[in-house]
This record gives sequence, C-alpha cells and structure tokens, in this order.
Amino acid sequence: MPYSIEVLSVGEDSDAKIAEVAQILNSVQEEFRFNLPPMALRQDGAAFFQDEYQTQQVWEFLKDYRARARGHRPYLVAVVNGKLSSKKYSNLFGSHEAENGLAVITLRDHLKFADSFRPFLCYYLIRYSLSFVCPALKSHLETHDCFFDFKLNKKDLEKSLHSGTICGVCRQKLEKAFNSQARDAIASMITAMRSQHKDSREILHAESLKGSTQIGIIAVREDEFDAVLERFEHRRHASGRNRYYEHVRLPGKNGREFGVAIGRCPEQGQGPAHAVATDLIHDFAPRWILLVGIAGGFADSDYTLGDVLLSSRVHDFAVSAALEGGITQYQQQGGAVHRDVEKLLTHLPALKRELGDWSSELTRRVPKPLEHIPPDPDDKFYGPEILRVKVHASLQSHFPSNKTPRDPIFKVAPMITANTLVKDTKLAEQWRDSARHAAAVEMELGGVYLAARYGGDGDTRVLAVRGISDIVGYKRSPDWTTFACHSAAAFCKALISTGMVA
Repeated sequence: MPYSIEVLSVGEDSDAKIAEVAQILNSVQEEFRFNLPPMALRQDGAAFFQDEYQTQQVWEFLKDYRARARGHRPYLVAVVNGKLSSKKYSNLFGSHEAENGLAVITLRDHLKFADSFRPFLCYYLIRYSLSFVCPALKSHLETHDCFFDFKLNKKDLEKSLHSGTICGVCRQKLEKAFNSQARDAIASMITAMRSQHKDSREILHAESLKGSTQIGIIAVREDEFDAVLERFEHRRHASGRNRYYEHVRLPGKNGREFGVAIGRCPEQGQGPAHAVATDLIHDFAPRWILLVGIAGGFADSDYTLGDVLLSSRVHDFAVSAALEGGITQYQQQGGAVHRDVEKLLTHLPALKRELGDWSSELTRRVPKPLEHIPPDPDDKFYGPEILRVKVHASLQSHFPSNKTPRDPIFKVAPMITANTLVKDTKLAEQWRDSARHAAAVEMELGGVYLAARYGGDGDTRVLAVRGISDIVGYKRSPDWTTFACHSAAAFCKALISTGMVA
C-alpha cells in the first residue's frame, strides 16, 4: 500500500502549483502518492492566513484539520507563503514533526534559490516524505550536499536542488526503513526533481506534464515542424508512450505558466494524424490541439498564397465509393468544430491588437516570395477555361504588377480534408459542390478531429491553422511552400500569445 501524503495550501491559493508538482512526482513512481485535500476541505487551509507562521501554530492547525476531516490522513504537509519560524530558528525553508506525520514548507523567497516552484516543491516533498517513513533521520549541521543538510547557509539549498544526493550516513539509516520498491521510487522522484530545472538536459516524462499542458501542436512535414520550432525557444524534450515531443512553458494570465507540447506526424494522411493526436491526448490531455502547416487554397478575392486559413468547419471526403465506369462518389463526413473554437473564431477580428504585428514581423524575418502574374493566363494555369480565368483574376488582384504585395492576413473558413493531395480541378470542384464555402483542402484534419471527438474526455478543441502554399488551378513558385509553413507557424504563436487558447 503506498504512502499517502496530503498537501494543503495554507493562507494563499497554491493549489495549482501543488497539483502540478504532485503530478510530476506521482507520474514516475507508485510508492508515494501526493494529493490535494478534497475540494470541500480546501477552504480550511485558506482561512489560516498569517504574515508569519510559527511552526507550533502550523502543527496545531494540521492536527485540528486531521481531527475535523477524519478519515485516514497519516501524513500532512502545509504549503504557506509567509515567513516561517520556530522557537529555535527564524526564516526557515520548512520544518517537520515527522513522528506525528506533519510538515510545513514555505514558498516565500523560493525563487532566490530555485528557478521555479517545481524543483523547490519537489525537493521538500521528497525530503519530508523520507522523514515521515524514517522519523529518526534528522537534519545535520554539517554540509554534505545532502537532502538532510540543515542549510544554515541558505545558498546550500541551490547545491542540493541540483544534485539531489543523500549522504552515506543518511543513506544507511534510510536503507533500514525502506524496501527496494521504495528505494527505486525515491531515485525516480529525485531524477524527476532534477529534470524540472530550466537548464536540465533530462528528458521530461510526458505523464508528469499532464494538467500543466494546455495546448498541443501537431505538424506533419519537416518544414512545417521546423517553422513551428523556430517560434518557441527554451524547449525541452519530452517522452510519451509512443513518441517524443518538444515541450515549452509560456507565461500566461495572472502570472501562471501554461505548457505547449509539439509533436510531429511520421507521414501525411488522416491515419498518422489520428495516431499522433490520440497519443497527444493520452500523454498530455491538452484542452486545445492546433494542427499547423500548409494547405491548398481555392482562388478567391479575400485570400491567396501565403495567407493563413483557420478551420471553422470540417468537410471530410476520406470515404469514397468506386463505381463501374471509373466513377467515384464521396461520402461527406466531419462536422462542426467545438463550440469554444467557434466562439474564438467568431470573435477573432476583435483580437487584432492582442495578435500583434505578427504578419509584418513574419515578412521581415522570412521575405514574401514574388509572384509575377501575366496579363493573360499562361501555361502556369490549368483546368477548364472558366476556372483559369477565375484563378487568373484572383491572383492579379492579390499580386498587382505595380504594387508591393501586402503582408499575410488570416481568414476563417470551412476546410476540406481527405487522404488526397489535390491538384485536380475536376475533383476539387466536385467536392466544392457539397462544400461551397470551403476555402482550402488538406490531408490531416479529419484524423485529428476524430481523435479529439472520441479520445480522452471527448472535449478537446481542434483548430487547423493552415498557410496557403498552393492555389488549385495554378502552378506557383516552390518558394511559397516555405513561406506558408512560416506564416502558419507565426500566426499560431501569435494566437497562443493572446491567451485565448490556454
């Protein structure tokens, strides 16, 4: 039976931080289980607010809480955010009354010694868990770069946070109290603690990032993936059940960080995209998945090559019937996007200030290709004459010979998805007969859409962010592929920066 350790937020609301660190430690072992109190009991900790906490006061509070809460609560840890003192010492990081299963940690000034709350809380939860199981193990005044150094010199904490070592004397005492499973669990938790440092090269466990990763990004082609990665610095490698990811933490509202996991499909098509989205949901449980990359657009006066399309509806033509005589019929599937996606897309024109100068910053970084459109359609245009004329007129309006092309824009529109790279104008027109407002066609959205609908809790929001690299009916310059990858990635980063998808 695992050691059950309940961690209470006391005075200030630290529940989100505690929950994130509990997930980190619980994900790598099963011998120690860290949990917040039930929701109905959390207000007990909030009511005990002090500018300065005396350890004896905390012990009395925790004992009273244990008596009122009832149930099996052998180990309790209070997390405060004020000065912590005892009868003997002032300005403590933490303290414990291990024989009674009680401990307290303060977050006050923790950023002076740790680069975030994660390694700091991991460190002290591990430290006091060891004391609970082995109460005879006491802190020693001698500094051995050990968990149980007293740290009279506060800077000694930095060394322990990075090393996570236990000195030989303390280890001998712990060996008598623990079995092999507990020893392995301690080693796993210490490794997880070390991996939380921003400069760590340890690969993160995807499971440890559940609850703190709100957004998943999926790219398919290597150039799409590279363009996305360029927009996110300070990434860490993360390992899931079937694949590796890149993970980054970004500042969010109210000073809280949120996580972004970036994965890549091994191949094009709905099947691989479905598999990656399913793994992403299992590994991180993100609330949003953004499918970022390129798509083929249809000629239109509102948008063109290099612009960004956002999927407001999914028209899936992956299912077809091959009939005698070479006739193919298609079953339209897909459907509406999640209502939160719809709510965001409807309001998106009002967020231009929050989106910032994403398009002009993009063109300064990645120059927009030049596209010379002749006075009349030439051999770059293909398909029926009426379509060639339409495509030519559209491109002329976007690429006038006497003007500098404008910066990219974004457009909200329905999107066609199928396991087909569409260069056939007849097929494109056949699909648009059933999806007349569709602005583009791509190959992965249907798979991600189904994974989100049936995976996890079925409440994952999916949005395709597609840069237009092609116009059906026109043989464009190959430079548009690279630019469209970057336009989609740039808008994706701008959208995330608004905080509306976290």
